[in-house]
Amino acid sequence: MTSYENVYNAALSKITDPQLAMLPEEDLESMLYSWMKSAIAKHRKCKSDLSDRDDELKQFNIDLTDLEVEILGILIAREWVSSQLLSVTNTLQVFSGKETNYYSQAAHLKELQALDEKLRLEAQQLSRDYTYTNNDYFND
Repeated sequence: MTSYENVYNAALSKITDPQLAMLPEEDLESMLYSWMKSAIAKHRKCKSDLSDRDDELKQFNIDLTDLEVEILGILIAREWVSSQLLSVTNTLQVFSGKETNYYSQAAHLKELQALDEKLRLEAQQLSRDYTYTNNDYFND
């Protein structure tokens, strides 16, 4: 059995967001769970049945491989990035201090998009490798 916490930790190791650390544990877990469900839907090539899980016990009823956990972690991180990209705070103008410094949302969005693309490629590469290692044609 693989616990949700194991998958969440794989995702959180890729995210640096002090605001997540300040959330009450219930709220953070709720967010991670919703991101994980989206990630599961996007991990279509997974040989393990990711729908075989127990939400009350907060675990998959199967043992996921390290690679499956890693792919889910990356996909969850992408869901977090997506929530940042779609956030209304990124469209607001931000001013700060006595001298009213302007912070560029365009540059911030560009960095988030680059991070999303990096995570997308990493998940794609790991999924491809996962498919090859679990394909009987290549393992005979």
